Amino acid sequence: MRPPTRAPENRTDRRRAKTRQALIDAARTLIADGRAATASIADITATADVGFGTFYNHFDDKKSLFDAAIDQILEALGDHLDTVADRTADPADAFATSFRHAGRLAIAHRQTAEIIDSYGFVLMESPTGLGPRAHRDLSAAVDAERLQIDNVDLATAITGGHLLALVHAWLADPTSVTEADVDASVETLLRSFGMSAAAARRLAHRTLEPLG
Repeated sequence: MRPPTRAPENRTDRRRAKTRQALIDAARTLIADGRAATASIADITATADVGFGTFYNHFDDKKSLFDAAIDQILEALGDHLDTVADRTADPADAFATSFRHAGRLAIAHRQTAEIIDSYGFVLMESPTGLGPRAHRDLSAAVDAERLQIDNVDLATAITGGHLLALVHAWLADPTSVTEADVDASVETLLRSFGMSAAAARRLAHRTLEPLG
């Protein structure tokens, strides 16, 4: 787990942190709306409701802002998923549970879903978020002889493809994807990674404890 972020110590620091977060929130909105590529600094500061001149007090350019916005989303997702591995000694269970939680989080928050859909496999390749955790758990499951995978990198990418497909379909029609579909998807993944049908079904559909 990451150490807790230290709260700003005085009024100036708190105001600066609030402005920085407003800019990041604006970036997240623009990414979700599909306007990140065309947005100007003026568009960003207007969306954030902060002065134009304050932008460069926090970020060097648009790319550094949007990178910070993506990192924040992935870190939040990663922090949620980090609690899963601590609850089970079975890496296959950790993989399945993490995927189920990630899918639920994605289809419960439209902004997050829009960003995942927009950035696709770039997010899976990030050092934070679902990608490295899926790779970690899959590798551990292979070592524990819980799964049979020849290429863990490819299996991680396939996992990302399943999540992206769920998100894309949900954005097109929120009634078309449910939590049951997320569970069915991870059941398919487990079976394709060498787990028996009965074992995969048990892991994919067992009672899911809340995160946190």
